[in-house]
Amino acid sequence: MYKIMMFTGGVYRFNELKELVEDIGGFVLQEMVMQTETMMHLAFPEEEERKIRAKATDLGGKLKELPLAGAEVMVVVPSLGKHHAVYPMCDIAEFLRRTGAITNMMGLARGVGKRIAQMTTQEKAIIEECDAAVFVFGDFKECIEEKAVKLCEMMEVPYMIVGGPPDLDLEHYVGGVGRKTDRMKRKAEIDKLEEMTTEFEQVLDDKRKEIEEDPLAASPLFIKEMIEMVLPPKAGEELPIVIHLDGLRVKIEEEDEERIKDIEIGERKLSEICEIKKSLYEGYLLKILTEAETGSVF
Repeated sequence: MYKIMMFTGGVYRFNELKELVEDIGGFVLQEMVMQTETMMHLAFPEEEERKIRAKATDLGGKLKELPLAGAEVMVVVPSLGKHHAVYPMCDIAEFLRRTGAITNMMGLARGVGKRIAQMTTQEKAIIEECDAAVFVFGDFKECIEEKAVKLCEMMEVPYMIVGGPPDLDLEHYVGGVGRKTDRMKRKAEIDKLEEMTTEFEQVLDDKRKEIEEDPLAASPLFIKEMIEMVLPPKAGEELPIVIHLDGLRVKIEEEDEERIKDIEIGERKLSEICEIKKSLYEGYLLKILTEAETGSVF
């Protein structure tokens, strides 16, 4: 398993850390070099963490764990109206980003009303393109309980529910949020966001354990690197490849689809170890098959 951490430090000698990561079989997922500061997202084997920490200390930099890194999350609210898509949605999405997740946001077309709330087939499919979902509801207990059945329990990806009532008998529920008229910036509110993040870590850990029991044919991190060798990211392009727990989202043009399929991963082509389909949301989705399905790749 790979561990993903964020390094921040000066520009002096930071290339030494990059070389160390590559030498131990790791990857640099994201790199931003400013005038006096460097920020890098690093993925490396868990057993090599001591080496990475020692080198970061030697360079005078800092390492921060990113427990949600490698996951794309959809933050869902019942509607984009002023009663639903208010500050909690933005604060929750931003807090998840700070711990490594790539977040998208969606307001349902017909999610209003506890009796008439519903989710369209297309909305469900778009949410399920992500690794997990966070449903942000309001303050009414009965409303949340009914919507949890109608909107959440039908999902085929892990999810968490956030709402106002402090205690509800729902799986992966975090209360004490509800509607807000200003930013969540007080200490008690920050603590609540941290509690929510900890609960969401458990949601993703459960999925990671399932993947470990039936390992993927190749790591999404390795496939990302091979794709970038064939289709290097354009200057200024933001996150052209998004890593999922069991695949990737690749933002490419239609004419590049065949080039993607022919990329060699070990002794196989990418199309032989991945299910490739056009996303309803953005780009193309690559779902990596398991080693049991494809056999040995290397």
